[in-house]
Amino acid sequence: MVLCVKIESGTASSRELASLLLYLFPTRVDIMKIKYLAAVLISLAGLGLTQRADAILEMTYNNGSNSSSANLFGTVVPGTQSGGQADRDVLMTNQLVSMTAGQQGTFTVNGTTSLYSRSFNNFGSPPAATATGAVTATGIQDGTTPVTVDLGTGFTYLVVAYDGPNGSVAVFNVAGLTGTVDLFRYAKRETVGGNPTGNLIGSNTAAQGFFRMTGWTLLNPTGAVPDGGTTAMLLGAALGALGMVRRSLKI
Repeated sequence: MVLCVKIESGTASSRELASLLLYLFPTRVDIMKIKYLAAVLISLAGLGLTQRADAILEMTYNNGSNSSSANLFGTVVPGTQSGGQADRDVLMTNQLVSMTAGQQGTFTVNGTTSLYSRSFNNFGSPPAATATGAVTATGIQDGTTPVTVDLGTGFTYLVVAYDGPNGSVAVFNVAGLTGTVDLFRYAKRETVGGNPTGNLIGSNTAAQGFFRMTGWTLLNPTGAVPDGGTTAMLLGAALGALGMVRRSLKI
């Protein structure tokens, strides 16, 4: 049997998926088989057709093996303070964009000299940041839980600042992620011999040396949906699993 699936606009419609399931599974099945099938379908629904960041975003530039935390684009120690929030976050992000993966150096941006550490993650050719469509938040309060950020339908960069001149900035590449992400409420710079390493250590409880988040900025709205290749892969995996269930249950 050859099964062809047409995918439009990067996702399959509910009607198309329902038709496929009815094609694969005739209606004359006993109740026990339907119960097992329902359990499998619920599990498959967890695949989703968009990427989600389920864990809190870490801020390690180099773990000692030239490896960086997932989604980390880079860190800035200390962060630039002058100018409006979105504008200065754009400037810091674009300094990181101009660097190569793994590069670290001291640069003066908007009057502030800082250590910039571009993560070792390969993001291809990241676009220049822009303040157009930026979403900002300030007034983060003390607490003991992560700070949750709603990515809406998608952005390219998430810039997180901790305690102005005494703290640091982490920039994340969140392209392709939707829903919400969690961030550490507090952070401190890691130092060796009194010099910053580029790593930021996060915590959700206040402690000596840790500084509270002062704000975050989402840059470059994308409104992205999964590309056709990602959708096809996820749908293919789901259909393959359904086929295996059909054979095992002899439906």
